[in-house]
Amino acid sequence: MKKLARIWERIMGITMNINPAFNIFSLVVLSSIRGKRLKNADWDKVNLFFWAGLFISGIISIIGAYSVSKAIPSFFIPFVFIWFYIMGKYFIDNPVVFIKDMVKGTTILAFITILAHYFSWKVVYKGVELINGNGRAYILGIGDNGLGVIIQAGIIGALGFLIIEKTKKKKGLYLLFLILNLIALIISSSRGAMVGTAAGGFILAVFMSWKVIGVLTSLVAVALFTNNSFYRRALSIFSLQDRSNYMRLKVYEGALLMVKDNFFFGVGPGNFHTAYPNYKVPGEKIDAMTPHNNYLNIITGWGIIGGLFFFGWIFYRIFKNAWKVQSKYKKVIIAVLIGFWVHVIFNDLATVYSGVLLGLLDNENLQKEEVVVKQKES
Repeated sequence: MKKLARIWERIMGITMNINPAFNIFSLVVLSSIRGKRLKNADWDKVNLFFWAGLFISGIISIIGAYSVSKAIPSFFIPFVFIWFYIMGKYFIDNPVVFIKDMVKGTTILAFITILAHYFSWKVVYKGVELINGNGRAYILGIGDNGLGVIIQAGIIGALGFLIIEKTKKKKGLYLLFLILNLIALIISSSRGAMVGTAAGGFILAVFMSWKVIGVLTSLVAVALFTNNSFYRRALSIFSLQDRSNYMRLKVYEGALLMVKDNFFFGVGPGNFHTAYPNYKVPGEKIDAMTPHNNYLNIITGWGIIGGLFFFGWIFYRIFKNAWKVQSKYKKVIIAVLIGFWVHVIFNDLATVYSGVLLGLLDNENLQKEEVVVKQKES
């Protein structure tokens, strides 16, 4: 079983960002094999405090929800995220290898995206579209902004390892990974991913080397001047003339009104679409399914109390690890996570990597493995 667990850990690292279906298998297999570790786990009291608060506030939100039937299944979503955190903290034995595998797997997705786009692939199996390379691309169940939020992790991760690695061969490999992921990001045309990547790159520059800015800026400059659609898309990021940006602002306005009227416990998890018609900006015909913002998505549903417990816990874990951080691998993880949490200001998206990497920050094997890697290099 130990050998199977080691193999599946590698599989999870590589496939985590390729397709959501793989993560279901990884969750079941690794949880069943290594779940016994939790019996003797050293549970962080701060974590337990936040989780208990989230649970209690969530129950109260369900009781007062617009639709209890919609609230109950949505209630479990943050706890699935917490379980992936637990997997990252307790179930991953080789964190450095896992992070590298994640970058490799993301690059595989990027390469498939590039091939699908330039050869206009369209793959349909029994009526289900698997790949469509046209437009912003739809690859293995992931499209546009969803594709962008995955690919940005590959860009930031590859950029971090480009700095960390010592040999020309490995640096060249991660430069290739960086370029492939950047091309895939351009294809996705995700503006949220562009901003998220910039944020993650800035964190790497602060933590590791200001050369990051030069590398990233040079590659982006080439892309801007050789790809007109990417150039126009990038320029429209903060344009109020853009219909998509205008729509988001109007939805945010309605969402804030919703928060104002349901301040403490929200309208109920998963009830945004049900409650939104009551808070639409007058004259707007937008039928918003979600608020297009992860923070507003939680706060409108769970209220400010649930939002403080959930996001307070996440950023407590990130900033606790960022304070006087020495581990170069932790720096890469933090940059990827900051990139994600900046991106979701503009889109409400969920990724497995954001939970697992948060757990890796607290994984006691990370520091040990980094020492081993240093010894091998020397």
